[in-house]
Amino acid sequence: MRRIVALGIDLSIIAVWAAVAGLVALVLGWIGLRFETAAGRDALAFVTLVLPVALTFAYQEAGPRQATLGKRRMGLVAVDGNGSRLAPGRSLARSALKLLPWQLGHSAVFRLVADADSVAWLIVSLVAQAIVLVSLSMVVLGAQGRALHDVVAGTRVAVRKS
Repeated sequence: MRRIVALGIDLSIIAVWAAVAGLVALVLGWIGLRFETAAGRDALAFVTLVLPVALTFAYQEAGPRQATLGKRRMGLVAVDGNGSRLAPGRSLARSALKLLPWQLGHSAVFRLVADADSVAWLIVSLVAQAIVLVSLSMVVLGAQGRALHDVVAGTRVAVRKS
């Protein structure tokens, strides 16, 4: 349960960052730099939102506190399979895998807005949602409580030792 609360805290921080990214997009449009294609909007969302969040999470979890702000608040840390601090590469892989469904979802939405009849992008959207549901189910129902991105990256979330 602590991990789900930590996720909620991190998502609220991401929501604030998303508002900032939205303001950046508005300002860019106001000064005449518009992203009119689905690919352009997707790239802008990636550069202003997904990439900064992934890099921030990776930095925080590979750092001395080994945790995002949500995990820190809930007394949790991200560790490797041996319980050690994450190497920067492993931390970056963990964050990239965690945010992959988010990026796939963004890509699908931008493409579906441009072409609502695109079956391929509808499938991408459904796959992204399925990945999130499977991952959350693994955390809540799995014996080890590891999310899909943890299993693939060889990481886990543990209670911080005092």
